[in-house]
Amino acid sequence: MMIIRKGIKEVVSYVYQQGDLNLEYFQANRAQYGTEVHQVIQDQYLDEECEVYLEHILSLDEHEIHLSGRMDLLLERDGRWIVGEIKSTTRKLEVIEENDRPAHYAQAKMYAYLLLCQHLDWEEITLRLIYCDLEGINQRCFDQIYTKEMLEPFVQETLRIYLDWYLILLRSMELKLKTAKTLQFPFGDFRAYQRELSGAVYQCVKQKKRLLLRAPTGIGKTMGTIFPSIKALTEHEQKIFYLTAKTIGRSVAEKAFDTCLANGWQAKVTTITAKEKICLMDEVKCDPSYCSYAKGYFDRINEATKDLFESEQLFNRDRIVSYAKKHSVCPFEYSLAMASISDAVIGDYNYMFDPRAYLRRFFDEPSPHIALIDEAHNLYDRACDMYSASLTKAPIQELKRLFKDRHKPLAKVLGALNLKFIEYRHELEEKKVYDLFKDDIDKVFLTKIQSLLDALEKYLYRHPETEYKPQLMNLYFDCHQFLRISDYYNDSFRVRYERSGIEVKISLICLNPSLYLSEKMERVRSSILFSATLHPLSYYHTVLLHDEECEQIFLPSPFDREHLDLYVHHGISTKYKQRDQTLAPLISTIYQVTRNQQGNYLVFFPSYQYLEMVYEAYKELIDDEQRLLKQEREMDESAREAFLDSFQANSSETLVAFAVLGGVFSEGIDLIGNRLIGSIIVGVGLPQINPLTEQRRLYFEEAFKKGYLYAYLYPGFNKVMQAVGRVIRTNEDSGIVMMIDERYIEPTYLSLFPYEWQHAKFLK
Repeated sequence: MMIIRKGIKEVVSYVYQQGDLNLEYFQANRAQYGTEVHQVIQDQYLDEECEVYLEHILSLDEHEIHLSGRMDLLLERDGRWIVGEIKSTTRKLEVIEENDRPAHYAQAKMYAYLLLCQHLDWEEITLRLIYCDLEGINQRCFDQIYTKEMLEPFVQETLRIYLDWYLILLRSMELKLKTAKTLQFPFGDFRAYQRELSGAVYQCVKQKKRLLLRAPTGIGKTMGTIFPSIKALTEHEQKIFYLTAKTIGRSVAEKAFDTCLANGWQAKVTTITAKEKICLMDEVKCDPSYCSYAKGYFDRINEATKDLFESEQLFNRDRIVSYAKKHSVCPFEYSLAMASISDAVIGDYNYMFDPRAYLRRFFDEPSPHIALIDEAHNLYDRACDMYSASLTKAPIQELKRLFKDRHKPLAKVLGALNLKFIEYRHELEEKKVYDLFKDDIDKVFLTKIQSLLDALEKYLYRHPETEYKPQLMNLYFDCHQFLRISDYYNDSFRVRYERSGIEVKISLICLNPSLYLSEKMERVRSSILFSATLHPLSYYHTVLLHDEECEQIFLPSPFDREHLDLYVHHGISTKYKQRDQTLAPLISTIYQVTRNQQGNYLVFFPSYQYLEMVYEAYKELIDDEQRLLKQEREMDESAREAFLDSFQANSSETLVAFAVLGGVFSEGIDLIGNRLIGSIIVGVGLPQINPLTEQRRLYFEEAFKKGYLYAYLYPGFNKVMQAVGRVIRTNEDSGIVMMIDERYIEPTYLSLFPYEWQHAKFLK
């Protein structure tokens, strides 16, 4: 006999989910509203009548099912027992009919049946469905009376439907673990240092540790982290999350998982693609009146999920889209549903870390999951953005004008918030500044945002078809995000006030997100953070892991360093004030490097402005002798692909391409063989001096006495390492790299040179 433990809510939610997918304004905070409404209703009853825990064991076929849950209400009135189920709704209460949502009764029916099984002296029980608005003020109740005999067929059928599906999942999870044990390394022999990498990952997962791993290009980081994670799996519902910042990283991970599947691992793998990229409609608008894939989504999702789960192993973007069209379901929400029942999930950082987008079903509570965080050097900047938010004056003022005569209560709260913006603008004008940072949040400002949020909520609820719905919803989400981020505010944040003409922008700026990143990582069994340029590890230990305990490993490059001719030219200054006078020797040096051997070269610059300045001068110097290409300020995906397609193997001419250091072409691209034979890095990659970077410097100086290193030098050097790494991608590659800047011979920079750079030749 198999023992199965399940929550009643989980069983009912699967079997009886129905209706439309609607992710509009009020849905963003629905769980919170539901909790608040429950509290409002429950305040009308005794404590012992609310949130009553119930568990009971039922037998079905050969299975012993342990069911549990909490009833919203359990009341005794005049010898009559009542199970109360509270449902908040945005629908008008007067249009709700007693049986138009059978699913709403399902949970109460399950509770009622279990109570009747436990209390044999109860002849019958009353189910009370309490509908209420989002404020919990107005209510409408429906009562239904049942006996145990009346409920038994319903319970049996519910459990049978759920068990049929659960046993499919269980067999799949058991197969995942069984085949993980027998899976052999797909490529036979490990690459140089790949065995050490895999061993470290395996041990960290087993010992529930975090790992910071600097593993240079060529070791095989993707398979080197995925394979040992598969081998370390021990629990049915344990998942591997492979998180990365760029699409190319997700593609490489997909290929690695697919290789493991092809070599005998029997498991399910889902790739989550951003909603904007996978949406099948012309406009991303999750409204069932507009989108046919949202209309009736929950009526079809169970069949869609079962079909894909039983037909495929790798649920990538193309397969998700294909099956979404087949079953007419939203592909993004479909991918989330598949992720819930998959053994591995590939996606962006934000699905674990972003307070707006993280997957609560996986990361709200402690779990046995494994997080593999690829290209982790990108996580600090991304996380700073995730934990920042801003509001601008213009949309608030415009909506105030539009609603002045249409809806005075809404116009009033818009006007109150607008006055705060005017107050801040006057302060900036009086101080004769355009940019100002403060340590503390203005609590009055937050109160006015909350008042506006409440007013927007009520207005949109009562006027769902308003012509100004897009503007109101945009403002609603902006206010909601601002308040959400304000809840995280601590001494690693600053409030930024900016003015431009009459426009004012207020931002909450996160300078160090490590506390919140670390808290999320505490909720999984093990987090493995890896990158070719996670250097120095001490810096990333601080800004990513909050200096919490972790293992740290720095692996050398597997490539013969003699394949790379590395030169450091310290005779040319690239500092801003000296660029005009060093322009001639700079373009001469670029020409000397690129004229010696025909082929394709990349030249990296710290800014577009500097790039364009040198590009124009270089074009005059070489005339038509070489083919030139430059990265534009704005390039869509097709333009980026065309740029990379210009790097042809065995080129019959010399191509010199100018690109920005730290941009899309300085990391995450593989130009293997002689598609790229050389790179020139102009400058040391320092971030531009601006108010935000200066705030980071001040913060890190006060907190760690390392302001310049953490805000400027280390982020800049990371960009340089990424650019250097473009040239040698395989054991067969060879090429030349020249780093140009007088600062490279300073002790701080020399101390950062990794082992594989120790053969560098210095020129002046």
